[in-house]
Amino acid sequence: MGYRIGTVRVAESTMLASLGAAAVVAAGCVPVSVVENGPVICPFRHLTGLPCPGCGLTRAFVYTMHGELTAAVTAHAFGPFVVALAVVSAVVMVVRRARGCGPPALGQAVKHPVVVLAVGVWMAYAIARMFVTG
Repeated sequence: MGYRIGTVRVAESTMLASLGAAAVVAAGCVPVSVVENGPVICPFRHLTGLPCPGCGLTRAFVYTMHGELTAAVTAHAFGPFVVALAVVSAVVMVVRRARGCGPPALGQAVKHPVVVLAVGVWMAYAIARMFVTG
């Protein structure tokens, strides 16, 4: 499975790692002042007044990339972890390409017990945060 960009087939894992790397680079280019005073753009939060599981990730990315880890964790506890995951994923993709290996199968990765546990903890955090801020 994958996507076609022109005549080139791109695997889902490569696409995801590329998007993650782009988000990390963009977060490093955005000044902290922009996210501190910016509007709330989450449709779920506008409708319910509660944070969605991803609310605060943009701020956490920007804070992390500017070295403000306390603010990053305050914005979203998983933010610095997701930034690290994006960087590691991009590095793994580059190394695999340099070695002539194909990209890993995303379908297998998302079924890994560590990934399932991380998603479960993230959802528990998201639900708890709804009750604390709601």
